[in-house]
Amino acid sequence: MSLALQAGLDRLAGTESNLIVAGLAVIVFLWLYIRTSRSLRAEAAARLELLQRTLALYSRAQGVLGEEVEAAHVGAQEPDQLVQLLQECKAAPLMTPELLDMIDAYIRERDFSRLLMLQKMLDREIHRRIHEQSVLIRKIDNPGWGTSFWRMIRPAVPFAALVLTLYWFIQLYNGFQDSGAAALSWTSLELWTRLISCLAATLFLYWVIMDTRRDTPGILYRLLALIIAAVALLHLLGLTAAPYILAVQLVLFLFGFNLNPKPSRRNRPYAGHREVTQDNEENPKDR
Repeated sequence: MSLALQAGLDRLAGTESNLIVAGLAVIVFLWLYIRTSRSLRAEAAARLELLQRTLALYSRAQGVLGEEVEAAHVGAQEPDQLVQLLQECKAAPLMTPELLDMIDAYIRERDFSRLLMLQKMLDREIHRRIHEQSVLIRKIDNPGWGTSFWRMIRPAVPFAALVLTLYWFIQLYNGFQDSGAAALSWTSLELWTRLISCLAATLFLYWVIMDTRRDTPGILYRLLALIIAAVALLHLLGLTAAPYILAVQLVLFLFGFNLNPKPSRRNRPYAGHREVTQDNEENPKDR
């Protein structure tokens, strides 16, 4: 009778422990989910505000700029308001280096050809920001089925990353228990390299999912990070492959420092660009 009672108490204690662990896991999940969801919404709202502030400055300058282009054909004098608005545009939150250089070149030279180039570049930038704003508003106010589903599961990614991290450490502990490896042994090295490799894969995969940049360098970096994370699947081959897998991941990581996308034609230096001007000043014999 006492043995049966003791067994029942052990099962009850085990059940209570499991319930406590499950309850803590639910609390952590809800906290991370709500916190991440609020953070993503705040990030989208902040981006929308930056777009609106930038477009307000660009639109005011573009209106006066268009009038100036028309007036320049009849020899009218340039209004001081244009220069003032262009100076205000330089403080736009989403000002690009190319547009900033074009504004500086025009203010410095006051040439009509610069005025036309500035008008085209500013118009292109306005349309690009308007498109980004419309896409962002549509995702917030009227998301599609795929976007809605992605917005629902994305805040759960931090909790999933936390669970994976705990799993890798449990795997390390079980590996030492099963193998009985000494602290300084080749098996110990394999176990630790597998842990580092899996943690790196989890970190890069988390970054790929949670990063919101849509520029070309961001896409290339995310693709490289996804490849680094996918390499960790080779651990299914066995523990002996762990050091080599980590070495491959390290090589891919170092390759990222040399990953420099070639600028598009419209982003290359033009006549009057500060890089071209500096080159001409440093090499006057080449002119």
